[in-house]
Amino acid sequence: MRTTDLFYLPRKFGGRGLKSVESTYKNIKVKTAIKLYANEDPTMRMVREFEEKCERTGRRSLKKDTERYASERGLYLKLSYPCPTANTEEREELPGEKVGVMMRIKEEESRTEEVRQQKWQGKLIEARWDDADVIGCFSWLCRWKTAPTHTVAGVYELYQQLLPTKIYQQYKTKTSNNTDVKYRMCGKAMESVPHVLSGCSALAQSKYKTRHDAALKVLFFDLLCDMGLIESAPSWCSPETPKSEYKNDQACAFWDVPVYAEKTEVRANRIDARVVDKQKKKVLLLEMSCPWMANRKQKEEEKTSKYAPLRWEIRQQYPHYKIAQYNIIIDVLGGVSRKTLDSIKELEGVRADKILLDMQKAVISISTSGASDWQ
Repeated sequence: MRTTDLFYLPRKFGGRGLKSVESTYKNIKVKTAIKLYANEDPTMRMVREFEEKCERTGRRSLKKDTERYASERGLYLKLSYPCPTANTEEREELPGEKVGVMMRIKEEESRTEEVRQQKWQGKLIEARWDDADVIGCFSWLCRWKTAPTHTVAGVYELYQQLLPTKIYQQYKTKTSNNTDVKYRMCGKAMESVPHVLSGCSALAQSKYKTRHDAALKVLFFDLLCDMGLIESAPSWCSPETPKSEYKNDQACAFWDVPVYAEKTEVRANRIDARVVDKQKKKVLLLEMSCPWMANRKQKEEEKTSKYAPLRWEIRQQYPHYKIAQYNIIIDVLGGVSRKTLDSIKELEGVRADKILLDMQKAVISISTSGASDWQ
């Protein structure tokens, strides 16, 4: 049921980055023909004459094969000595040395279009490609060299919506006659991939909170280390959880501790984490969320407006301090907006990319390992 084109797309596009034996064979044969017709060696002239004779007599020839392989990619080869060229469908003429590169580009475009045509399996991948706000959502595939095989396979299963939910069994495979497609954990919404991974209220305080805390603690521990509140930050996969409060002469930090309002009524007074830097006179408010892919922007706006009264209250408690709220939004499949990346860079500087990668690892690992268990 999987679309095989994803296997052969580069990892930067969300593919597996595998090499197709068939495509590699065809590309090598095309490049061989181009080198043959660009070679001035007299011996190669005999080879060219032999191949051309094979073509005239109707036998299989290198020239005929390569022209067919190139035409499959929308290129029209002109194998003429000593300057072989190719024309694109847009009538652009390419020198022989650039044909191999163009073949690979055309192959990627063809496979990308095939994925877009998959209305079920290609839907989420296409949405990711078309999301101009997202950045580096597939970078972990290239940078996480030791990613477990089951994690990588699990991500592709989720992207292609192959999780055996009730919706999948009834509308895609048609293997279920059960008309009840509501999720058994809550009994309110349809059992779909988005609902299972991020939309079920019954899982909000258990599975979703575990994923939320696992990602946020990576950033929180690193900030504690910067301010001398702990000696070293644990690994992203460490089971260690932050304490409620950390203090020293330079700073103090709080994890999931409510702020008691003294000046005004504050209904949302429990922000995920806050750090008070006494030296720089700054209060950092950290709010984390792991929504579904399509809800990233909405969640960003919700967090900002929700804690506006709390920011005002903290400003009264710390009158000469700068108050800054950072909304760290990483969707359930590791997607990150440019604004989130900029926020982490402002907090962590040159270490931002590594911190973000570790946070993505935490989110993706829990999403993939838990997806089957949450049904």
